[in-house]
Amino acid sequence: MLNYIIENKEWLFSGVGVVVITFVLSFLFKHKSESKKSDSTDFKQNIVKKPTQVEEIKEETEVEKVAKRFRKTLDLMNEGRNYSEFTIPQLAQIMKLHKISELENVFTGKEEPSFEFIDHFSNTFGVRKLWLIEGKSTPFSNDLVSHSDPMGYLPTITSLNPEGIYFVRERTSTSAAFILLKLTKWKYLILGRTWHISDEVGGGGQRQLLSFYELIKELRDKRKLYTKCWGLTLNKKDFSALLNGEVFPGSHLDVGFSEDSWWDDLTDINHGYPIAESYEQWYGKSFIKAQEIIKWKLAES
Repeated sequence: MLNYIIENKEWLFSGVGVVVITFVLSFLFKHKSESKKSDSTDFKQNIVKKPTQVEEIKEETEVEKVAKRFRKTLDLMNEGRNYSEFTIPQLAQIMKLHKISELENVFTGKEEPSFEFIDHFSNTFGVRKLWLIEGKSTPFSNDLVSHSDPMGYLPTITSLNPEGIYFVRERTSTSAAFILLKLTKWKYLILGRTWHISDEVGGGGQRQLLSFYELIKELRDKRKLYTKCWGLTLNKKDFSALLNGEVFPGSHLDVGFSEDSWWDDLTDINHGYPIAESYEQWYGKSFIKAQEIIKWKLAES
């Protein structure tokens, strides 16, 4: 066909030839354009349009954060309690509120508590106000003035006249110890200074050992306070959590509490108690040496 056209090329320049060529070129151009359009359409159809989904992240309000810490307080107060748990109605009654909803609405975040309300809750249950409002520090810590010597706390103990005085000891070789006061079933006060009941102490630690001994003797003279004294020994982790106010003290003292009279045995420096031969087995050699330091400091004074 091509050879025929070339051999008879003169007709291409005739009127008929121009019409034929124009028709052929038009057909080819149209076919090519439709082919491209079809390819373009197919390509677009193959593109999966994914709608842009902007997730709205709702920031927690300060009121909601405070409500969460109120709920956390109740959770801590009930930790380890299988029976007689604290409830919102019970807490509201203890606070002497007019309605349960006054406290319940704060717990659920429906109502913003006033600073006076937070003060009232904090003072009633021994919860740190700074923690409730801002989440700083720990729930049951406090800003009580610290005393270097145990005897420095005697006026505080006497004036508060607590329901219980607990001498809390750490089960380690250095045997750190602090004092915890039970003011009510729902409120405790940590006297956050620690002293080492061992021979691993310097001159200041020896003086503090003597002061610890003198505090117990002074409480013994005040019979009403002495009958409220108890001892508790904890492992290092539990001791630290209690001392730092991370847990509700009642979780160690109200449920399954077992008295450890280490604090009273410490005052038996002449080993006159029938159980004295067991001190080393119960408390370790360092405890015996601590008694010797107390005895030596008494003789020195």
